[in-house]
Amino acid sequence: MSPTATPCMANDPYFREDPGAGFQRVPVYKFDLEKNISVWKSWRTNDGRILPNPSSHFELVNDPFELGSLLLLTTYFDPAVAGKAFGGFGMRAPIDPAVQINNQTHVEFDFYYPKSAAGKYMRFEIWSTSSGGEGYQSVSGYTGSLRTQIYIRTSDLNDIGIIKPPWIGFHDGETWYKKTLSVATPVSSGTWEYLNIDLHTETGTKLDGDRLMLGDIKITQTDPGQTAIPLVVNEKSYLEVEPIKSKYNRNNGSFMVGVDGTGAVEQDSIRGYHYEIFVDDDNLKPYCHISPPKWLKDEFPKFEFRIESDVSEGVKTEWLLPTDEYLNIRDSGDYKIHGHCLSWINQSPPWMRQLIPENISSMQWSADGLFFSGGTNATGPYLKLNKNTARRVYFDHIMFIMRHFMSTEERYDSSKERGVIPFHSFDVVNVELHESRHSMVIRENTEKWKSALKHVSWLMALTDNDFGDIKQHYVYLLYKYAHIAVPNAQMAEKYKAGYNDPNIVPEYMKLDNHDHNGSIDAYVSENPPILAYNDYEMNVWSKAKVAYNMIKEINTAWKSDPLYDGRSLIECMSIQGHESVSPVVASQNQQSLLLFIELIDNGLLDCISYSELDIRQPFDAPGGEALAPAVLNQKQADAVGYQYALLFKMFDKYKKYFDHVIFWAQYGASWMDSYIPFDHEKKASQIYYAIMDPDRFIQGHSYLDDYFNGEYDKIKNG
Repeated sequence: MSPTATPCMANDPYFREDPGAGFQRVPVYKFDLEKNISVWKSWRTNDGRILPNPSSHFELVNDPFELGSLLLLTTYFDPAVAGKAFGGFGMRAPIDPAVQINNQTHVEFDFYYPKSAAGKYMRFEIWSTSSGGEGYQSVSGYTGSLRTQIYIRTSDLNDIGIIKPPWIGFHDGETWYKKTLSVATPVSSGTWEYLNIDLHTETGTKLDGDRLMLGDIKITQTDPGQTAIPLVVNEKSYLEVEPIKSKYNRNNGSFMVGVDGTGAVEQDSIRGYHYEIFVDDDNLKPYCHISPPKWLKDEFPKFEFRIESDVSEGVKTEWLLPTDEYLNIRDSGDYKIHGHCLSWINQSPPWMRQLIPENISSMQWSADGLFFSGGTNATGPYLKLNKNTARRVYFDHIMFIMRHFMSTEERYDSSKERGVIPFHSFDVVNVELHESRHSMVIRENTEKWKSALKHVSWLMALTDNDFGDIKQHYVYLLYKYAHIAVPNAQMAEKYKAGYNDPNIVPEYMKLDNHDHNGSIDAYVSENPPILAYNDYEMNVWSKAKVAYNMIKEINTAWKSDPLYDGRSLIECMSIQGHESVSPVVASQNQQSLLLFIELIDNGLLDCISYSELDIRQPFDAPGGEALAPAVLNQKQADAVGYQYALLFKMFDKYKKYFDHVIFWAQYGASWMDSYIPFDHEKKASQIYYAIMDPDRFIQGHSYLDDYFNGEYDKIKNG
């Protein structure tokens, strides 16, 4: 598949032969379970979450999969008995002789879990005691900085059967899966004398003899005696290459491309030269609503609302909105703005996190099987709100943010002189699907979704205990508010006609002067912003199916709503796209995309976007682990480029369904030390060339075909 190599191709970004194996991590200490199982002891967990049930234990099991001896963990935990949401399980083994730690030290082990474990476990925590040097910790002490965590997500190997995981076994009547875990040690120097492995259960989950297995436990370090792969050399600056937006844009039937960042856009900057739609990852999150509304404080005059002193000191207003950042984008030229986000469990103001439902007290499981994790990020003292008061809070919240930018009224701190700041799209709800419950929910019923939500307390208060009517669900209501905030003409007419019917325009919508004598005509837009649902790990089929179910039911119900405005209630499925190089990530994404494409084809969704795209280079990818902005070796650069090429091949294949793709950083490093098209020197990397011509890049790096195992054909033909 590759062209013939010639000397002049040495620095050709579209061609390379295999540059070699490079540095490999090798074991510096292996735990021999068969010979030394007696040295493993039950131990306190680092954060104190010890399972109260003495039946929890570990033991050696021989040849369950004809692989040798494994450590079997049997876990019990009942949150109702324990009085807390999380359980744990701690083990400890001596390291003899002790190991000298360096910054290339990792703890690795094989992790086996049965299908029934999905949604029940959260993470492993790795920690140790050391003798002298950095990272010393006494046996009885607890120091959070000396621990490292790795989330295990026992649902992220697709066990629904759409894409088979790399390893499947059968034991004791169950299907088991395996994944190899590797985590850098929490310290970079000193001597390790013990290894502690803690297991943490998922939020509010009851376990009754549930089992996991561990094997091939070892400590590894990079072998300095090997030959290094040469570092990649990026030669051209971002101004010396063709703009990305010249290939991907609406005018040629493709999608828009964008990047993180706000403020004035210079034409010769990375933002101005390569991209046309911009988002800020922080400044429009709910935290900008720094103080509760005056009416809420008046209604509860004795309640102590929490306001962060570092934000509110000297600030007398309710809002702290980044108006100039977006005004400067508008005034810089023909660029688009994406708003992120109107509701989220994180970065919500302290006063909002105090609000809880009036009639739901349990933070675990309700009698009807609905999951309520209201304690997650909620902070007391708590204020119980009836559903109409809670709805008023968020109706007011969404009206103000959206109309501040997209109207000229002083009521929303705008003006005719400033003018409208048009937003192309908004993430209305962000990351509301629970991290792991989707797999369990879909296995029970492939059409369910409500019990897979996080049920954030201040959002759950909008619905409270009324789950019978989909039109009363908080997700439905939040999108309905966004439609009202910046309506089209049809919505404005229906709002006006139904104003005196409390079933159409309830009283709480009328209390804060968000209309003009029953009319919202003043806020009508010929191009209302596209309203998106934004979430991550959509490459996991069960999570994508839950999102599909949610959008399908909500958008179907919306069509019979008295305020139905001819638009979908949720218009865009916005996929975050924080990915890692993997042999299956592209085909997994394609399988999930087909779900949302089906909704679009059936008139129940309008478009798809990838809203936060970046890619990590993990330890088991070709060339080994790399953390941006570190310079990649040639094989690492090719692997990340190949992965991007596969994704952009897929984006282009389904381009008629796409609205935009946004990279989550401009250059150097993105979130979680991930890589993006331009390096720390603002030069075009292998990623840039991969996305500009995916076919040519993949065909010129055929030495990676075995690792990606037919992904190219799956994307072309699947």
